[in-house]
Amino acid sequence: MTPAKVALELGISVRQLHVLFEHAELTFARTLASMRISQARRLLVERPALPVTEVAYACGFDSLATFYRLFTGAYGMAPGEFRAAGSLH
Repeated sequence: MTPAKVALELGISVRQLHVLFEHAELTFARTLASMRISQARRLLVERPALPVTEVAYACGFDSLATFYRLFTGAYGMAPGEFRAAGSLH
């Protein structure tokens, strides 16, 4: 999902899309990343047999390094550690 694809689906320009986020707490890119990380967290809990790499790709991450960096930044631990902690979350 890119700003261009979202703008096209909404029938607005990419610039208009970014203007919509000017007064928001997060930019479009950060909002999207946050949504993807939240989805990944949910999948790690609900689908314990699904490999972490598949969770990352299922949530729209093209880079495992980016996924691990953002997930660790959001939750203070790597995805595998989060999953291992299981019932604590």
